[in-house]
Amino acid sequence: MHWKHVVAVSLVLASLTGCSWVNKLVYRIDINQGNYIDQSAVEELKFGMTKEQVKFLLGPPMLVEAGYPNTWYFVQWLKPGHSEPEQKELILSFDESGQLIGMKGDFQAGTSFFEVIR
Repeated sequence: MHWKHVVAVSLVLASLTGCSWVNKLVYRIDINQGNYIDQSAVEELKFGMTKEQVKFLLGPPMLVEAGYPNTWYFVQWLKPGHSEPEQKELILSFDESGQLIGMKGDFQAGTSFFEVIR
């Protein structure tokens, strides 16, 4: 009878742990949504660039609000396999003539951001 108790206790303990350890064995793909934002591309942004130049460098923005066409939102959402998801944002501001005048968000401007465009 002693071995039956050991088997019963081990089955109860195994059922209490659930499938959490088995879940790590299952392959999960990385899920990317939104814009792919590369830090090296962000570092190439320069004050005074036109909207077309920015679009060539970063691609089209994720969001341009109807009432605020001079503010562009780039959003990158990444969920690696079994890790926690992370979201990064880049918000670009343009003046009335369509030239880049500012940026904020999770990415750093390059050291040449305020240099003259050639």
